[in-house]
Amino acid sequence: MQRWLTQLETYLLCALFLVMLGVAFYQVIARNVLGGGLLWGDELVRNAVLWVTMLGATSAAGANGHICIDIVARFANEGVRAVIGRLTSLFTSIICLTLGWFSIAVVYGDYVYQTPGFGPVPAWICELIIPVTAFVMGLRYLVRTVQRERT
Repeated sequence: MQRWLTQLETYLLCALFLVMLGVAFYQVIARNVLGGGLLWGDELVRNAVLWVTMLGATSAAGANGHICIDIVARFANEGVRAVIGRLTSLFTSIICLTLGWFSIAVVYGDYVYQTPGFGPVPAWICELIIPVTAFVMGLRYLVRTVQRERT
């Protein structure tokens, strides 16, 4: 399951990055050469940046690759390091799950009020990545909190 999720994240990241790059490139060329671009191109690129950022954060959480500043753990022994790692993972899990919970209200509000996104895509679909990835990251860190470290 973990490998499947990692592959899915990688494919989505690559596809979204290429779409984002392609649309941004087209927008620059179209504005400078043709005198105009896609009406929804800038919004698509902004939303693709959001999706790439959130999927990248989820991928980093799965690979334990987030930035970590833990000066105490650097000088502590293995036992203390394990406890600090679990406490940090628990705190991170709580923050991510809280973000996921409260972002549901934002997405739902945009769904109810039919807030426009870009082109025919409503804003709530663009924002749906926030609670989904926040919950995935929260669950990954929760698992890391209760699971033994693999050596």
